[in-house]
Amino acid sequence: MRRISFILLPLSLLIAQPKIDKNALPGYESIKANDLSAHLHFLASPELEGRETSFRGQKVAARYIASAFQKLGLKPIGDAGTYFQHFDLEATRINEKTSIVLSTPAGKKEFLIRKDFLTNSARDTVLEAPLIFIGFADQALDKEGEELIKGKIVVTLAGTKTDAAGTSANSFRRPMATRPLPGSVATFVILDESGPTSLAGLANRFSNAIDKGTLRLVGGESRRGASASSMYYISPDLGQELLLGVGKSLQEVRTSATGDGFPPLALGKVAARINSKITKEIKQSENVIGMLEGSDPMLKNEIVILTAHYDHLGVNADGQVNPGADDDGSGTSAVLELAEAFALNPVKPKRSIVFMTVTGEEKGLLGSYYYSQNPIIPLEKTIANLNTDMIGRVDKKYEALNNPNYVYVIGSDKISTELDSVLKGSNTSSENLLLDYTFNDEKDPNQFYRRSDHYNFARNGVPVVFYFTGVHDDYHRPTDTVEKILFERTARITRLIFVTGWNVANFPRMFTKNASPAAY
Repeated sequence: MRRISFILLPLSLLIAQPKIDKNALPGYESIKANDLSAHLHFLASPELEGRETSFRGQKVAARYIASAFQKLGLKPIGDAGTYFQHFDLEATRINEKTSIVLSTPAGKKEFLIRKDFLTNSARDTVLEAPLIFIGFADQALDKEGEELIKGKIVVTLAGTKTDAAGTSANSFRRPMATRPLPGSVATFVILDESGPTSLAGLANRFSNAIDKGTLRLVGGESRRGASASSMYYISPDLGQELLLGVGKSLQEVRTSATGDGFPPLALGKVAARINSKITKEIKQSENVIGMLEGSDPMLKNEIVILTAHYDHLGVNADGQVNPGADDDGSGTSAVLELAEAFALNPVKPKRSIVFMTVTGEEKGLLGSYYYSQNPIIPLEKTIANLNTDMIGRVDKKYEALNNPNYVYVIGSDKISTELDSVLKGSNTSSENLLLDYTFNDEKDPNQFYRRSDHYNFARNGVPVVFYFTGVHDDYHRPTDTVEKILFERTARITRLIFVTGWNVANFPRMFTKNASPAAY
């Protein structure tokens, strides 16, 4: 009986479900796990050296993607009739002589970058200011507190109070979510003694600022913009030296700060002087972009744009390569497979489809920001952006449930609920995956909506869907390797994106925007 009911249930569901447009079936059925695997084995190979923006491996990946677009007959719509949209970057390296000098009742003491603190604040600075300790970064400040921090160096603990209480998902990321407070001149984040939020745990992430340089667009800012206040991530020993100004231990203030109503503490007996030195050079990177022209004489002037970022983190200071198989080799491979599916499908969609793999995502969404400011097809002619970032693994939540058949969808209802309806209908008619909207909540502490390339379309009013399967222990580590990718499940998500893209491209008109689009 159990076996019979298992057979009959999908059959009954198949009868009840709307079906995939028969004109799209050849493309849909062409999406194979083996093809995704072939692309990813190249993109995440050691020879590509982690595909770091502006470095050799990223350039090799760009040529590979462009070659695939050319073989498929996509129209090159980049610079000078190529598949590349080039842009210049300013690389700013932090000098090894950068230091923090504390003035205490016992005299002056110098602390050195790498050994005692980390920063990616790439600017020439000589700054001396008083210090004020506010507890965790999410400590609410009243008006008096806001006045107290003006003109001062704010000192906080790594993470947030919700981390300390164990209520924040993916808290490994949270120390990096600390942002400068308005009016402050710098922020010192006191790191943990050990683990991922320690000086050693963050060393590889920040070594690039010293060894290779941080990147920004020439003639503009990244989507994060510029800040007058710099961030410094300091060792517990340096943090304890700061707290000598109030005669407290680091453990004492850590315990006190987890409670409500923690008052700012002026560290009046200690002052800090930041001596920051930098060097600059100009580098170049490129988005890779190709277009499949639509079949409708009028609608082909509008586009659906499918994106993923093909850059990653490169090589660590210790020589280990970060392959970036899931982040975002999985999404890039999906875009290549989608390009093939649409190109080989005998019937073309009414609107044109643009396939774009962007660079500089890991440096602050630079490639997508550049495109949003210099669109090849006007953004007002872009009906939607479908963005794919990290779709190759299963996160801990669904690992515990033993269910790989899900995808997190983010942003699909924020600008146009019509796009969300198309997404849901596309899923019902095809893969019938569990669509998880957990991270779509604008109050979600992870803020994934702001952390991938769709955001630069959304903030310009373009409806978006971000497809994502969550973080894992290999995120941003050399262990994010190809053999851990679930290719059959990745193929299912890719087929869902294909059907969604097909239905969006054939939608009878541009989507109606929500009365109050939540692009934030």
